[in-house]
Amino acid sequence: MTAAGTGVEAVIFDLDGVIVDSEIWWDEARRDFAADRDRRWTEDDRVAVMGANSRQWSRIMRDRLDIDDSPESIERAIVDAVVARYRRDGAPRIDGAVEAVRRIAARWPSAVASSAHREVIDAALGATGLIDTFRVVVSSDEVAHGKPAPDVYVETARRLGVPPERCLVVEDSYNGVRAGRDAGMRVVLVPNATIPPAPGTEAMATTTVARLADLDPASLPEPAGRPAPVDATSSRHPRADSRRHFGRYLFARVVSWVLVHAYVRLRVEGREKIPDAPVVYCFNHLNWSDPMILLASLPIRPRVFFFGPKEQDMSLGRRNRLMGWSNVTVPYKPGKDDMLDAARRVRNVFATGGALAIAGEGRIHAGESELLPLEEGVAYFALGSGVPIVPVAISGSSWLRFGRRIRVRIGDPLPATGRPTRDAVRRLTSATWEALHGLVAGAPDFPPPGRFGRWLTERFNDWPEGSRPPVRR
Repeated sequence: MTAAGTGVEAVIFDLDGVIVDSEIWWDEARRDFAADRDRRWTEDDRVAVMGANSRQWSRIMRDRLDIDDSPESIERAIVDAVVARYRRDGAPRIDGAVEAVRRIAARWPSAVASSAHREVIDAALGATGLIDTFRVVVSSDEVAHGKPAPDVYVETARRLGVPPERCLVVEDSYNGVRAGRDAGMRVVLVPNATIPPAPGTEAMATTTVARLADLDPASLPEPAGRPAPVDATSSRHPRADSRRHFGRYLFARVVSWVLVHAYVRLRVEGREKIPDAPVVYCFNHLNWSDPMILLASLPIRPRVFFFGPKEQDMSLGRRNRLMGWSNVTVPYKPGKDDMLDAARRVRNVFATGGALAIAGEGRIHAGESELLPLEEGVAYFALGSGVPIVPVAISGSSWLRFGRRIRVRIGDPLPATGRPTRDAVRRLTSATWEALHGLVAGAPDFPPPGRFGRWLTERFNDWPEGSRPPVRR
């Protein structure tokens, strides 16, 4: 059935926090698990796993608690605890929610799209008596990425046989609302009283109702068009396929390509080695223009975000405002206070199919064949998300001379498997340095160009020494 005037042909419900008030059960199971290992599970930890599928949240728990348990054993322990709670206590009901689901499902094809493990979904639907109510039930474990990625909603619409723009999503969280929007669906926010949604969630939703019992899909306003995607540079949740901001990204790519090719002769080697999947690009850093050179060299997909700059306020300065507008950065603030938030942004780059480019040395230097020690963040991010590191060497950019040949060499991907322990991070950091050093070895140093070339080269260079140091021989 189609709701007259609304175009709604199917309704997709989130489970936890919408149909059953079970978010607190998950949190209690994780707190108990952590306490058994003399660890604490905090509010920040809870936010870090919100919307993640079982593969993701079990890895996040292992890393945040710094324990030796395997992700599989963590997943099993938490799932068993929540399922046992359902069997012992029944469903933690939300007033009027089950009746509202039955009323809506009687008129529209309905589905559940949940981040929960399938065993937990089945236990919840059994406890509420809704086991036969839904035409389709999908867990985020069945798709590549959990919320805020749109995968679970896209897959649910596919199984329903209904175009995404004809689907209505019912959600209670920031990540869920965002996932529905980025799937191209309209989203109704039903705030959960026990764990309210994060600030800004209501602004993303198509509409908000106080209770699920108040929802009538037939009374929604006529849509003005496809929902606008979410800001890709949100402090917590960068999205790699936002249409509005993807346009800015494409603009930055085109401008970089034109400017780079207009001034230098660019040669790229090894592009065929880049996986069509999330990666960490680790590149050497000779000049402020290196990110532009990479934007002119790397494939459009996976979409590239650059880690940095380290700035307190990205709205200050023309260069910072331009980088923020173009949506190609994952900035972080000086000091350690922002690093957890930066790590969340990095994880979400990978979760949404993007690639992260990092100047592994952490600073620029003058020697073409020189490679400084790499910071361990490159390996840590790769191991934490299980994505490979692709070494990328830039040669010829230490001085920007008109018409000079600049070569970008792309190395073989380095797999990142296992936990990000100290030893694993050190080993992968060492392997990455060796691979990148092999790509820059033998690159010749060049004499300074003319006045304009020297000015252009040093225009935005930030030398830790205060000025360009001599090349070490």
